[in-house]
Amino acid sequence: VLLAFAICQPAQPQSSKRLSDVTLMHEMRATPSPLNNAVVSDKNVSFMWPLSNHKSYYMENSPAWKKPKENDTNYRIRFSKDPSFNDKLFSASSSWPFYNPDNELSPGTWYWQFGYVRGDTTEWSDILQFNVMENPEKFIPPSYKSLMEKLPREHPRVLVFESEWTDFIQKSREKEEREWYIQKANEIINTERVNLDEAVNTSFMEELENEVKKKAMITRESRRIVDREEQNIDVLTRAYLLTKKRAYLDDAMKRIEEMVSWKNSPHLVGDFNQATLLSVTSLAYDSFYQMLTEKQKKMLLHEIKENGSDIFSDFANRLENHIADNHNWQMNFRIFTMAAFAVYGEIPEAGLWTEYAYNLWLARFPGLNKDGAWHNGDSYFHTNIRTLVEVPYFYTKVTGYDFFRDPWYKGSAMYVIFQQPPFSKSGGNGSSHQNVTTPRGTRVAYADALARLTNNSFLSDYVEVISESEPDIMKQSFGSKPGDLSWFRIHCNTPLPKGDKLAGLPLSYVFPQTGLASFMSDWKDLNRNAMFTFRSSPYGSTSHALANQNAFNTFYGGKALFYSTGHHSSFIDAHSFFSHRSTRAHNTILINGMGQKIGTEGYGWIPRYYEGTKISYVTGDASNAYGEVISPIWKERAEKSGLSLSPENGWDKNHLLTYRRHIVKLGDAGLVFIYDELEADTLVHWNYLLHTIENPMTIVQKEHAIQIRATNEKGTSDAYLFSNDELEVEMTNKFFTPALNWLKANNEGYFEPYKNHWHFEATTPMRKIYRFATII
Repeated sequence: VLLAFAICQPAQPQSSKRLSDVTLMHEMRATPSPLNNAVVSDKNVSFMWPLSNHKSYYMENSPAWKKPKENDTNYRIRFSKDPSFNDKLFSASSSWPFYNPDNELSPGTWYWQFGYVRGDTTEWSDILQFNVMENPEKFIPPSYKSLMEKLPREHPRVLVFESEWTDFIQKSREKEEREWYIQKANEIINTERVNLDEAVNTSFMEELENEVKKKAMITRESRRIVDREEQNIDVLTRAYLLTKKRAYLDDAMKRIEEMVSWKNSPHLVGDFNQATLLSVTSLAYDSFYQMLTEKQKKMLLHEIKENGSDIFSDFANRLENHIADNHNWQMNFRIFTMAAFAVYGEIPEAGLWTEYAYNLWLARFPGLNKDGAWHNGDSYFHTNIRTLVEVPYFYTKVTGYDFFRDPWYKGSAMYVIFQQPPFSKSGGNGSSHQNVTTPRGTRVAYADALARLTNNSFLSDYVEVISESEPDIMKQSFGSKPGDLSWFRIHCNTPLPKGDKLAGLPLSYVFPQTGLASFMSDWKDLNRNAMFTFRSSPYGSTSHALANQNAFNTFYGGKALFYSTGHHSSFIDAHSFFSHRSTRAHNTILINGMGQKIGTEGYGWIPRYYEGTKISYVTGDASNAYGEVISPIWKERAEKSGLSLSPENGWDKNHLLTYRRHIVKLGDAGLVFIYDELEADTLVHWNYLLHTIENPMTIVQKEHAIQIRATNEKGTSDAYLFSNDELEVEMTNKFFTPALNWLKANNEGYFEPYKNHWHFEATTPMRKIYRFATII
């Protein structure tokens, strides 16, 4: 049952911390790391600093945006325990705006500067200081030099080491995944190769009204063909490594030669394709090396050098400082990394590539922060899974150092479980969250891998509970470009650990840096579990994140009740922007019908939280989230798509002063109390929003309240909304902008219509101050 009380009362003295920052995150790094007076305790220090012209990046394709060359000496760094830099000074030059010391920095206070090289002079920053704390559990990975001393020189060395190849084949016979590869490979060699220009369907583009949509359509069509053929080549390559059968190698090479011929096709569109060419050619070179002719080696090395150089040029002095460059972060960086190590010693460029790739992993990866959650949400988390496992697993195998000791992975384990328990819909954050109805095979496979690699028995139970009902769940991800971990499971012989079960987990978990919280009522009987999720995030609504600061979602038995709405029809079209990304799609508050800014500027944060057995608490602050869209990147994207970021569509000058949402969860009682503090600088209407996706809400006007009921196939939630005033109430099953599926056709060319959702809005009279108290 949900009870909501709206109360008018005088403003109370503010003892809470108020932020004045325009943004807490930047699309491109604007501050150094470590920050001045920072404390470093969990990992060795990685130094990072802004590009000298980082502000120019904020306009995409800006003529002012010019990168330093990737192989020049562009920066200098120096650090010491002596603030005058006279005693025991460490100094280095760098081509890129980051640097990892070769050795662990000793505990104590350190001073450092970074500098921009300007010809014969260096423009130094102010002197910064940080404190290194003693910690015996600190994550101290080996230096690049140590890594390269241990890198095998023989081929293959990426998908399997030559020294273990024979033993690997023998042991693989015990794994069911081996048969998946061989069976699929046998199907592929009996399948005709594809001509890209003939296979791409361009007829879908004819009725699209702007170039952004046309590009999205041709990119999707291109990827449909390219990704399928990439999968074919990848399977053949791995089947060869499992069997040494020449037929798989020969067919793979013919398909690679065909794919290389597509380079000049107008239908090869999208920023994944160059990485795809790099992937298939580099893995073939490394895996087939012993059987290739000199002509084949020359062809493959030519493609690797050409594509790898282009990708490296794009990465260096940009990727390392970008908040999270989606496609490159998801897959392209992993592909580049493996390609670099595959041809190290074969082409001179690979020396710089491997140095960059390894040191960037140490400085920026695996996650964006320490808490282990994924800022882009529940769906797009899955596009990073192979990267999160395969890259550190490769480094672990080469060096013997356990890269999964990185403390980020402990938090990631909790994110996997708490944002999507077994058999449950996802927590409801990020683009395409509607599609994540139960844990996917990729998520379960990731849980399986982390359980083995980090000795986490909670993840073991997560995997076993799901697999008991869905024995083939992990096979669902076989062939998935971003998420298939079948090859890892063939390699890894570590058993799932035994120990604590899901029932031993706490009932609440907060990810403060990402800005997420999850509350449960029952880990023992998931069919009776009442789940409540909440978001108030410093990342705002950039990338695939949504403008849902201080929004919550409720679930029972794994099914949604009050839940965020809209469809991710594309990254930016009218419906996706106005009825999915926009604040109006979520269970939060509008002011005069106006929502939160799009971009990092529309941020929230979690000032306080407490996780207990009898009571848990979290506060979200969205006081800075509302107003006109000011992000240059998002304004440009909207303009290109013909979208108006106007008051008519939900953005206007800001009048909000305070929006704090306090949430209290009482143990396992299934009761959640919410208290909203709302204050504006003038009289405004406050719009209280609730939404459902499975069934319409029912609304009953009672003597002192409005009852709103949400239902799913397993349960009901009643919301009682009280007010000192008469509220204007409206419910509709129409989106602000209709949901039209113009992009995502199945293999038969059918565009399945999107479903409508239901939207409740209660609007107050004009008030400067309002309070809502909610009991769920």
